[in-house]
Amino acid sequence: MKYVYPAIFYNAIEGGYYVIFPDVEGAMTQADTLYTAMEYAEEVLSDILVSYEDFKAGKYHKDPEGNEIKVMNNRIVEPTPIEKVVPEINEYSTSAFVTLIKADTDAYRKILAELDKKRNENAETGAA
Repeated sequence: MKYVYPAIFYNAIEGGYYVIFPDVEGAMTQADTLYTAMEYAEEVLSDILVSYEDFKAGKYHKDPEGNEIKVMNNRIVEPTPIEKVVPEINEYSTSAFVTLIKADTDAYRKILAELDKKRNENAETGAA
């Protein structure tokens, strides 16, 4: 599935950026540069939406040790129109802006499958 959600990018007082998605519980990230923050935002949004889709389908994610990961919220909500998202500057930020971030959960699942394949190959060969 393909999604687009508004994200709030805050300029952190200590430097860098932190990002939240008002419509996606638990979706947040931070980075030193705007470019990296945008990459991380797409990754975290994709990861959480994959979890939501799986939870809805009765599947559960597992961490690298094989433990089930509980999903914080199991519903995918309609994104708020970008013009209605208003960032609130707080004591941790100097300014903020809102932009849209895309997520393609089908493409992200392929990335996850490839990582699992490599992890399994490394486990079989004893590589780190």
